[in-house]
Amino acid sequence: MSITFRIATTADDQRGPIATINARQLAAFRAFLREESLRTGTVLLDPDAAEDAFLSYHFEARVCPIALAAVTRIFDYQTNVISVVEEAQFRCRRVRVYRVEEGGTINMRVALTSDQGVELDLTPANAYALLEGLGLRPDSVGEIPIDAMRARLANPAVRRRAEEHGVTHYFERLDQLLATADAYDTSRLEWA
Repeated sequence: MSITFRIATTADDQRGPIATINARQLAAFRAFLREESLRTGTVLLDPDAAEDAFLSYHFEARVCPIALAAVTRIFDYQTNVISVVEEAQFRCRRVRVYRVEEGGTINMRVALTSDQGVELDLTPANAYALLEGLGLRPDSVGEIPIDAMRARLANPAVRRRAEEHGVTHYFERLDQLLATADAYDTSRLEWA
């Protein structure tokens, strides 16, 4: 088990667009992502292990570095796929592909993961130490407004406490994560 620190917005609290795709489209999408990864030297598919060589029904993909038309062409420009990819690109997020076992459908939606995957995934012990170092209650689930977190990171007393807890090495990753929140007024740092 781990605790992930990520940026959330009010859009994450709403349902958002979902697209249903078929197995042929899924295979073509994975092949396209692998080709683009090789061409650009950028990892676009996560996870992409050897055992996933044919099909995987549970993965996230970076779509922000790719033109909307190039991605949606694979899906015959389906409007629901366009909605998902466009929303992911607008929000600088990945898309998530998953299979719904009850109906056997394959769905695509906007992921909670940022496009560049700067989320901070820690063991519970390290997460609690970081929260204590930041002067926050060490709970496995919580949230704080972005401005309040930035103020904590800039506070010399908090920095000293973080040094005492041995967690200052996480501050650079937290800064990178908080930088992804600049585009949204409703952003908050949450962990779970």
